[in-house]
Amino acid sequence: MLILGLLLLVVSGAAGVLLIAYNNGGAEQTVTMFGRDWTNASMMEAFVAGMVVAVVFLLGLWMIMSAGRRARENRARYREARREARTAARERDKLAKQLNNGDDRREPASTDTMVTPPVGTPAQPSGAPPTPRHAAPAGQQPVITNIKPGDSPTK
Repeated sequence: MLILGLLLLVVSGAAGVLLIAYNNGGAEQTVTMFGRDWTNASMMEAFVAGMVVAVVFLLGLWMIMSAGRRARENRARYREARREARTAARERDKLAKQLNNGDDRREPASTDTMVTPPVGTPAQPSGAPPTPRHAAPAGQQPVITNIKPGDSPTK
């Protein structure tokens, strides 16, 4: 749109300059440009032609202005997206650092505490590893999901 606006601006400006330069006055005018007679025009026709040239000039000017406005809006939108990306990256890095620091501060679980199994569960031998709470019963395939504890399946 910018290029078309510039083209209209240049063409209408050149047409206006040529019409004024080759104006020799009088009630009836012969429009002569580049050594060739184009047409005979009355004063009213010359006025209307001048108005058309002015409208084309203003249309080109409007197209240039709207292209500049649109480019400014796009630059502002890109600037805002880059700002949001920088903020998100800083927050991500901050959370990763907190997570790493949180992992470093964890204390290993002590093995001297005794956990009593729920009533009705068979006691395990002391040398056997404890079965996890989420393990499937014997003879049944475990269900593998990506749902973390505390999350709901609808998130």
